[in-house]
Amino acid sequence: MASTASPSTPSSSISSDHFTPTEWTRQTMFSDVMQQKGLLIVAGVTVGLFVLFTMGRRPAPQERAARRLVRDWSKVDDADDVRDLLGSNLPAIARPVLLLVLHEIERQVHRAFKSLERDLEAL
Repeated sequence: MASTASPSTPSSSISSDHFTPTEWTRQTMFSDVMQQKGLLIVAGVTVGLFVLFTMGRRPAPQERAARRLVRDWSKVDDADDVRDLLGSNLPAIARPVLLLVLHEIERQVHRAFKSLERDLEAL
């Protein structure tokens, strides 16, 4: 004697008696996705890499000013335009250069004082 099997559901803990068809579909889809751990891990890694790469891609103010200077250079026609263009962009571009120059001057002065100190001790 053959017994009749009841129709199986994708998840044995979800019963269609308590849900509308839309809710039941949503619940079974969520249950299916939760069972696939690899899919969730790949999705998490993808989101993490996306956030990591977008956070590190912000250009420095000097780089933005240099790009703006190069882009706007084609619109320069006379000396006044050059003065305006350089006046608005040069401080942001020149700041790292000035910091390097000041650091080198400080290093040279420190080195000169050390040398002078050694010469005085030698006397």
